[in-house]
Amino acid sequence: MAGAHSDYGTLTVLHIEDAPGGLQVETPGGRWIDVPAVPDAFVINLGDLMMRWTNDRWISTKHRVRCPPAEVSDRSRMSIAFFHQPNYDAVCEVIPTCLKPGEAPRYPAITSGQHWLDKTLKAKAPGAKPIKSPG
Repeated sequence: MAGAHSDYGTLTVLHIEDAPGGLQVETPGGRWIDVPAVPDAFVINLGDLMMRWTNDRWISTKHRVRCPPAEVSDRSRMSIAFFHQPNYDAVCEVIPTCLKPGEAPRYPAITSGQHWLDKTLKAKAPGAKPIKSPG
């Protein structure tokens, strides 16, 4: 089981099996819905860095994984995930075409590595001050 979260990078590509339990996404209204396993298809979750790049035009996917019901918990299942994260030193700033005329970026430029480090530190120690990555 994985609690509610969004991924840190740009996107996550998932292959999921059709089995009880599994991936759920939160709707804009705050309701959790099951993600169906579609044969020969992948699930794409947008991450927090993509949200920054698009100035919130595209929103990261809040999701969770729920345990299967007890009566089928002995069945095996497999999910395969690919997490895309730009190179550590890649500078990520709002894409100009994602800004409306006169609109300012909601996020300052940041390297991919610093973004990941900030998110990881916040998850492990809520309220902690960001640290600067070397270099």
